[in-house]
Amino acid sequence: MLTPRKEEILTYIVETYIRDAEPIGSKLMSEDAALGVSGATLRNEMRELEEAGLLTHPHTSSGRIPTEAGYRYYVEQLMKPEVIGKRVFDKITTMLEQYDERERRLKLFARMASEMCGTAVIVLSKKDSLYYTGISQFFSQPEFKDYSFTVSMSGIFDACEEVIPALYVEYRDTQPKIMIGSDNPFGAMCSIVGKKLEDGAFIAVLGPLRMRYSRAFALLDHTNELF
Repeated sequence: MLTPRKEEILTYIVETYIRDAEPIGSKLMSEDAALGVSGATLRNEMRELEEAGLLTHPHTSSGRIPTEAGYRYYVEQLMKPEVIGKRVFDKITTMLEQYDERERRLKLFARMASEMCGTAVIVLSKKDSLYYTGISQFFSQPEFKDYSFTVSMSGIFDACEEVIPALYVEYRDTQPKIMIGSDNPFGAMCSIVGKKLEDGAFIAVLGPLRMRYSRAFALLDHTNELF
């Protein structure tokens, strides 16, 4: 376990990097009065977090970004699910009420979740009908400015029919579950926030490691009220 200060610093770096997609340096952090820590102390703490395998230097940048282990520690120990405001929740509910057919409601929810999380969403209905949306959202993330990263991820949707059955088995209850990097069948360069519904349907938010875990988790957690 990390000290409270290291946990605060790791939380700041993970959440800021998820939001801005830019490496975080000690200068930026020291300017944030909420942390109340000097630049020298921050540099020492960040170095120790890097030695622990939770942060890394991207290329020649002086800033840090989370590693897969850093995201995992954040998700398992520090993350608080985002609060979905009543107005947003009411809008989702109103949109879903347009359709009586459950499968159409699931697809509409997937499209809305994709827009809110900025990435792809996959739905496997109880009819074994596979549907995915948000491919343009997925590939619009800053990570895909790197051509080699784009090439390595480009076949991910072609593999859905083979991967989803294995993924489905991993979700044994109806609570949202996060699988980060090498934990998930799609591979180490992406993460999944998924949930199995009570009727056996499955929804998964799929994104790069730098994804909005707290928002995706909160949205899927609300599906008990929506379906």
